[in-house]
Amino acid sequence: MKGGGDIDSKDFERELAKIASRLRKDFTEKGPVDTRVSVMNNFVILKYIAKFSTSEFFMLEHMKAHLSTVFDEYKQKLSDAMIEDFNPVFANMNMGLKIEEIVTTFFSSDFSEQVTIFKLNKDIEILLKTEKIHLQ
Repeated sequence: MKGGGDIDSKDFERELAKIASRLRKDFTEKGPVDTRVSVMNNFVILKYIAKFSTSEFFMLEHMKAHLSTVFDEYKQKLSDAMIEDFNPVFANMNMGLKIEEIVTTFFSSDFSEQVTIFKLNKDIEILLKTEKIHLQ
């Protein structure tokens, strides 16, 4: 972080990526290969690159190929778990900061790229500029 406690968006993105990697590891029992975070107004875009085992990949592929809603239900449960994990993190950064909406999408044929977009109830860029974000 910059001197004097100032946090710029790149510092924030790096710190949130570290937190997100740790939360993913706690949830899946293995960490992502890479984690990236970008901030745009009240949106936080989180991209995980993961390596799945053969059996995990088979399960994901099977769920997605099913004509039922199984894969969508899986993504919803994943999103619900992420809200539960991330809301306390955001609230600790700024009182009242929380997730309003969340969307998780998988890219690539092996499901290795997961992008989650958090829509927050406050503009992160403004909170950073006015020094109302606190990282620990």
